[in-house]
Order: sequence, then structure tokens, then C-alpha cells
Amino acid sequence: MGQSLGNYNPVHKTPRRSLTNKRQLSAACNFVDLLGPGRVDLNRASEEELMTLHGVDRSLARDIVAYRTRIGGFRKVEDLALVTGVGAARMAQIQSEVFVGEPGSAPNLLSLDLLSCTRVDINRASLGQIQRLAGVTEEVAQGILFHRTTQGPFWRAEELGNIKGVDPALLARLLPQITVGRPRPAPTYSDLRREGLGRPNAATSFHSLREMDMGFLQGSIVPVRPLSQPFSGVHNGRPVLRVASWNLREFGTEKAQNPGVREVICRTLLENGIQLLAVQEVLQEEALEKVCLELEKPSTAGVREWPVDRGTWRYVLMDAPQGEETQEVERVAFLWDCSSGLELLQAVTMETQTEGVSGPHSQPLLGSFKMGDLEFSLINLHLRSDSTARNRQPAEASLDLLKLEPLKPFLQDLFEKALLTLGHLGLSPDASEFAVLREQQLEPLVPADCSTELTRRGGEGEGSLQNIWASHTARDSYTGRWGVIRLGLSNPWIPDGWSWGGIVSTHCPVWVELYMK
Repeated sequence: MGQSLGNYNPVHKTPRRSLTNKRQLSAACNFVDLLGPGRVDLNRASEEELMTLHGVDRSLARDIVAYRTRIGGFRKVEDLALVTGVGAARMAQIQSEVFVGEPGSAPNLLSLDLLSCTRVDINRASLGQIQRLAGVTEEVAQGILFHRTTQGPFWRAEELGNIKGVDPALLARLLPQITVGRPRPAPTYSDLRREGLGRPNAATSFHSLREMDMGFLQGSIVPVRPLSQPFSGVHNGRPVLRVASWNLREFGTEKAQNPGVREVICRTLLENGIQLLAVQEVLQEEALEKVCLELEKPSTAGVREWPVDRGTWRYVLMDAPQGEETQEVERVAFLWDCSSGLELLQAVTMETQTEGVSGPHSQPLLGSFKMGDLEFSLINLHLRSDSTARNRQPAEASLDLLKLEPLKPFLQDLFEKALLTLGHLGLSPDASEFAVLREQQLEPLVPADCSTELTRRGGEGEGSLQNIWASHTARDSYTGRWGVIRLGLSNPWIPDGWSWGGIVSTHCPVWVELYMK
């Protein structure tokens, strides 16, 4: 699926516990919600009962039942908003009319385990909460957290017996104090306005969760991402091509082994109709292979249940520098769906760095593509400032920011071509450092006031650092539609410090749309 590249120089052209008799309560026990007098139980209601709710017709009731079946029952009322057709406005209208009971069983106070209100869930507890358990030392608490992070969530309370320092006597003392909850598949479409809490713990690894670690059979991961309507590929009655750029941030084999990461990447491509993706910060070729394989033979339910054809995906990655083939070397790549008719004509490395001149994280990659009668070229860039590269303070490096001058000969050579220069560009598009691009009549398609960044907890970050610049010829085919993808970038199986539900990258994918001539 991968290809090797040559070099290009404009002068020398080559071409995410079920309880049988007990119900677990949260610390904020609400008996009104459990009994739900006069309200509809979302986990037991029939289509007809759901149709008694404000604004719910037969079609929506059917969708609610289908979604409930797919996820194994609602866990909280707010999950209803994830059903296509409900949304925030309708959710606000019917929230007081519904409650969530135990899936498949009527709520019964006689069956409630009231002690569970004070028990500690070892799959969610913080270090301090675990240390407050009777008999637990700081060393044992740290061992529990380390096991949970590196081996995945606990499935039985008895598994604590595997932790160093937990002997049979301590385990027997702990069992009445704890509970084991499966890590809740938090909605992929999470609140994107939450603020981040800083850098994840260094012990966290994307390798922490693999299919075998989670106790699932291969390919049986519970789907938590709502199915969306596939993009038609047509705008104003004309076929279009969507081209995107995404900095996947340290995208190596270890990260790609996490099923949540693969599901987010694949579903983002499919849901948004992206047929060609420029990728930055690729550390290992195998990571791209895993994405292509997931699209071809999906192991995650979210990809496997995609309602239409997933296409046939290929990639091209620039070669690692000589002598560094087995190391994690940051590179850029293209990923595309060849079943759509998109054809790679040529991909070559652009030699831009010279001694004493600051340049990109990695050498740019030039790709020439054809789809129907539309021929175009892409320059995939990952740029940064010298202050990042040399650990300088911003004030000390104010004159060292992005030097794009080495790209000028290539831009001149491609002046009459339909050209998109895209990637992680490191600065807002209105920065003076992009004068070289403007001189060649390239214009940014993503506005400078549009943030393309996320905090580590999925909140909106600062800066418009990802962009797609189009030449005057490429703008002739531009539909005028662009997007910054913020939804669907988190997954319950992606680690986030000592917790779960992290995001794939702090950088958002950006896309533009071209008419096919």
C-alpha cells in the first residue's frame, strides 16, 4: 500500500458490568429518577410509548429503539441527544418526560444496592480516592493506577489480587469497599468547550488499549459513535472532491494499535467524505498501513457498521533519511481512496533545507493527482518556528519564524498549475511570513479568525495553524466550501492522563472542496 519516493528539484525535474439482582447508583442517588412516576423509561419503552413524548414520531421512535439496542441500553438521559434527529433543542423539550432504568428490567427499590453509593469505582477513582480506602498504602494505590493504565480497565474486583502488596487478607478487606464499572463509552461527540487540564501523565500510552487488553473478542468493540449520513459527493448537482489535511501528532505504530484511534481516523474520513488526506507527523509507515487495513477489514464496530462502501485506501510516504530507516522519524504522507477514481500520478520529496536556513519539521512532499478531468498538485508541509526547534524564548526568536523562502522556486515552477499548499503551517495565515505564498497568488481558504486547534480535553484551542492555500488556477475549481472538523475526534478507548475518552490529536482536520471538471 506504500510507495517509495524519489527527490524533486525544480531545476532537475523527475518526474470504547452488568448486574443481575443489583443496581449501581452514582454518588448523587436520585430515587425520583429511578421510579420515574409518570415518565417514560428510555430502556424499556416500546415505539408506541416513545411516541407519547413531545415531538417524537414513528420514525424517530424507531431510531431511538435501534440506537438503544446497538449500545446495550442508555446509561443516562443525556445520551438520548446522540440519536440522530433528537438534538439539543428536542432533548430540552422531552428531558423532563423520561428517565433511565436498568436495561431490560423494571426499577425496584428492593433490588437496589444502597452501599454502592459509597463504594469506590476502581476504574475511575483518582489516586487520592484509592488511598482513602481502608488498608491501602500509597504504593498499592499507585500500583492500581499503573495497572489500570498500562493493562486497561479492571473487569472483576478480584483482579486487585494481582497488584503487588494486595494479599488475600487485604483483598477481602477491599471487596466491600469497591465496585468495578466498565469504562463508560462517553459520547464521541463531547462538549468541545471544556478547558484542558494539561499534559497527560507520562505513564499513559496509546498502546494501553488493544482489542486483547480490553477483554473483547477481536472486532467486538462496543460501538458508541452515532451513525451519520454518508456524504453524497455532489454539490450543486456537480461531482466534487474533498481534500483535507490533518496533523495526527506523533502518529506511530504504538498509537495506531489503539482501536479508538483507528476508529476516529477512519470514521472522520468516511463521515466527511474525504477522499484525499495530507497527513503530518507520521513516525512509522506501519501506522498508515493499520489505517488502510482498518478501512479494508475493520476490527472496530464503528467502522465495520459504516452503511456504504468504505473504499480502497492507499498511502504514499516520503522515505526516511539514510541511516534512520528503523527510527521514529517525523515525515509527511498522503492517504487516498483509489476506488473513487482518484489516481496518484507522481509523489516526490522536495529538497528545501540548506545549511544555515531554517526549514520544516520534515521535507515537504509534492503529490500530483488526477480525478476525472481534474489534475492538481499538493505540497504537504509541516512547519514550525525556530523557537520551537532551538528551545528559545519567543522574544529571542521573533526573527526566526517560518522561513518559506526555500519553497519559492517550486511555487514558481508550479505557478500555472492547480496547486494546494496545505498542512500544519505553525502560524495564522495573516502572518507576514507567508508573503512568499501571496507573491505566487496563493490564498488561504481557512480564515485567520477560525481556530484549528483543540485542548487535550477536547475544548477549543487557540490559533489557526492548519490551513490550505490555493493557487489562482485551483480556485477556479473551488466550490467555496471548507470546514474545520471538531466533532468525533475523541473516543472512550483513547487514554487521557489517568482517565479515558481522549482525543486523537490536538490539531483539527481541515478540508476544502473542489469541483471535478
